[in-house]
Amino acid sequence: MSSASYGSLLRLPIPQRLALASIPADFADWLDYAAVVALVVFAWGEGPFALAMFALALSLPYVLVGPFVAVVVDRVPIRTVLVVSNLGRGLATLGFAFAGDTAVLLALVFLRGCIDSAFTPARQAAIQASTPEELRGVANGLHQAINQTSKIAGPALGGVLLAVWSAQNIFMLNAALSLLAALIALGVTLPPRPVSDEEKGKFFTESLKGISEFRRSHRLMIALIFSACAYFAFFLYDALIALLAEGFGFGATAFGLSISASGFGGLVGALGAGSMAGKRPMLAMSLAAVISGVTTCAIALSAQMGWSIQLPAFLLVLCFMGGATAFMLVPYRTIVQAEAPPDRIARVFAAGEAVITLTMLSAPLIGSFIASQWGTPVAFLAGGAVLVLLGAVTLASHRGP
Repeated sequence: MSSASYGSLLRLPIPQRLALASIPADFADWLDYAAVVALVVFAWGEGPFALAMFALALSLPYVLVGPFVAVVVDRVPIRTVLVVSNLGRGLATLGFAFAGDTAVLLALVFLRGCIDSAFTPARQAAIQASTPEELRGVANGLHQAINQTSKIAGPALGGVLLAVWSAQNIFMLNAALSLLAALIALGVTLPPRPVSDEEKGKFFTESLKGISEFRRSHRLMIALIFSACAYFAFFLYDALIALLAEGFGFGATAFGLSISASGFGGLVGALGAGSMAGKRPMLAMSLAAVISGVTTCAIALSAQMGWSIQLPAFLLVLCFMGGATAFMLVPYRTIVQAEAPPDRIARVFAAGEAVITLTMLSAPLIGSFIASQWGTPVAFLAGGAVLVLLGAVTLASHRGP
């Protein structure tokens, strides 16, 4: 058995090429984020409603379309899906440059999300098919680190480019990134998947076979429930970080630094989680939830009690919280790849993403209600308490890996 390290993983040609293709693919998801917001708000004069619709256009494809698209992903060659989905995303992004109003632009954002809902499960299937079991943890850690880097650097680079380019030029550059990802994915040669002996049914019935795997595997079900609850807890307070920073007396600059600190923590956490996820994934998730929850409760109580805190300490806490998030996400994907049959993994992954996203969407509204009624720190305290309880219950009830 080879050592579970990133060096061991990147010495394998196919995982190496898959990771290389993921760099432009993931950056293509985030490079034009600032450009879309700038176009909608500053050029077209839209307000909060349009931004809320933009957030929904980014999220809903994984709930409404992903489980059905995954049926196709499970039936056709994985490399074909990787290439075609990147080409489709590129064409949809190119369409952004020619959108004349907010409705058309948001429709194209939704369309791109629908296409991306095929790429993401296909990448999970490719990791499962091309990566030795003992290296899947580090593979998921690497891909999460790439994704996290794109979330940090993509919008920042897009914002910088807006100073010298129009939004339309950024959309065209982003379309070219998807084309580059498709060209790299052409070289991802995967072994054929086992022939499925399942009877092909109606499309809707086939899509339900993903969620049926969670009922079959107790470990998979526990991991899904854990992840959905953890994301719900995170998003109770994620949108309120600016208000928490303001409560400590920090300004807009500190808020920007806090976002960067959280993102950097997520990047480091992803790499660290990858090294541990293949050994005891549920243990890693549970301990991360408890530690993150205690940290969140501590910062919330400090704000509630009016205690002062220095900016470096505040940034360190947010960095730590971001890292803990990765320690819950990376092991979950490792469990999916270990438990899901190769001929159903796309449906299993898409079903899980739909459940997690649907649960997550309600959290910001609940968190804002808590903050408006009892104060911002209470929303953080509620989220931290959910994480501590979740981690403690999982640790007490789960004895396996």
